[in-house]
Amino acid sequence: MNKKIISFLLLLVMLSSNSALAEIPSPESEEKISTNIIELPSIQLQPGESDPGKVISPMKKGQKAPFTGVLLSPRAVGEVIVELESFDERLHLEITRVINEEQTSCDKKMNDLIARTTATQKELQASLDASRRETDAFKTELKNAKDSQINPYFLVGAGVAGGIAITLLTTYAIVQITK
Repeated sequence: MNKKIISFLLLLVMLSSNSALAEIPSPESEEKISTNIIELPSIQLQPGESDPGKVISPMKKGQKAPFTGVLLSPRAVGEVIVELESFDERLHLEITRVINEEQTSCDKKMNDLIARTTATQKELQASLDASRRETDAFKTELKNAKDSQINPYFLVGAGVAGGIAITLLTTYAIVQITK
């Protein structure tokens, strides 16, 4: 945590010292500031000194620096500033990407469930239709069997009449034989 605080303070010190070396703003530079574009200050190098480029150099106590910390070149400071300023946009892009991936995954799962549900519904409907056709066939067969069957009242009447006739004939035959 201390390293972060020291790095932040060092960054502020470096930025403030570089602003003291800055030129008087021209209308063009004011226009760039208003569009939120960061322009790094130009650095005057000493004769024989080479431009270190984008460098982050750790420093230790005892080296030619007032304290232990990290020495950042102006380009490295610019990169840190750009990273910090673009963090919100990158975070927003990453969040949007994750949300889109999750939405796509959820849409796929939902479409799969809809397809399975539709297939199951069609299968059940086909089974129900087959059962209805089978029931209708059984009803038709039962109706045909009932229509082709002899009336039970007629059979009872014929049985009673036949029984009476046989009884009368048997009685007549017995009476005739016994005479």
